[in-house]
Amino acid sequence: MHIPVGETYEKWNYFSHGPIQSLAGWHSRTQLSMLRLDLLRSWTSGNKYYKLKYAIEFALANRFHTIVSKGGMFSNHIAALAEACIVFDLHLISVIRSFAPDENNPSIRKLRENGIEIMYVNPEVYTSFDENEAERLFPGAMFIPEGGLSSSGIRGTSEILTQCAESKLSHIIVSGGSMATACGIISSAPADVKVIIVPAWKGCSESYFDEILQQYKIDPVCSWQIWPDYHFGGFGRFNQQLIDFMFSFSAGTGIPLDPVYTGKMMYAIDDQWKSGYFKETDSIIAIHTGGLQGLQGYHYRFPKEWGSYLAGEKE
Repeated sequence: MHIPVGETYEKWNYFSHGPIQSLAGWHSRTQLSMLRLDLLRSWTSGNKYYKLKYAIEFALANRFHTIVSKGGMFSNHIAALAEACIVFDLHLISVIRSFAPDENNPSIRKLRENGIEIMYVNPEVYTSFDENEAERLFPGAMFIPEGGLSSSGIRGTSEILTQCAESKLSHIIVSGGSMATACGIISSAPADVKVIIVPAWKGCSESYFDEILQQYKIDPVCSWQIWPDYHFGGFGRFNQQLIDFMFSFSAGTGIPLDPVYTGKMMYAIDDQWKSGYFKETDSIIAIHTGGLQGLQGYHYRFPKEWGSYLAGEKE
């Protein structure tokens, strides 16, 4: 499979790695670093570059003109897919889960400004919307699953650890939503590494994740673990404790986090470190998956709590 030559090929090949940043000044008793996928630069950013890489390649190579995918009102997946479709001149139909349309939502507003087609559906319709429904409504379009969880998405995210190949690690820690990134990392992590997943939503269990691994025929050689209790009440939810932690972390490191994924992940690492989970000899890398566009949504919905975080200071 090949990307068409010419301008499209040049756009496809534009890629700048996200750096690995030491967090030694934050937790000096452990060898803790962060892979800054939020600083990755290409036709889209963050872990979404890896999730979408082979899906977009397939669409271009097979001359699809329309892509259909679904996500929430503030979806990082839809935002990243929109960026990719704009670059490669693909028409995106975004199926948005919503009880009621909200055109003032900054994520929706940006989609509109870039000419992305939006189809609002209620949660019941959203849950059942799949590839078959996409084909029925939009014949000939290519469907990409929510969050990029697919064989191609996992194939892409399995390449994330190539950036850490020279690091001798004991632990890799990543937040989890659809679990496409976690699957890719677990599929490629070496046997002497433990992968820890911090789910962003309530009710995630190791048996649930194990079913996903079995579904995609992933037989990891590494060990792995779920930390299920850092969701702060559920997907997208937060409290003052998380707010205070994120302000403190970002002020001390200069690294922005988001309240859905990376904020909860770093809080979990801090809490587990304080409880004695890690040894001083452990070498840990946390994966910053990006998704910072969602901060605009928190500013919009919760200006008192999150407005000043965008400016890097607490009022």
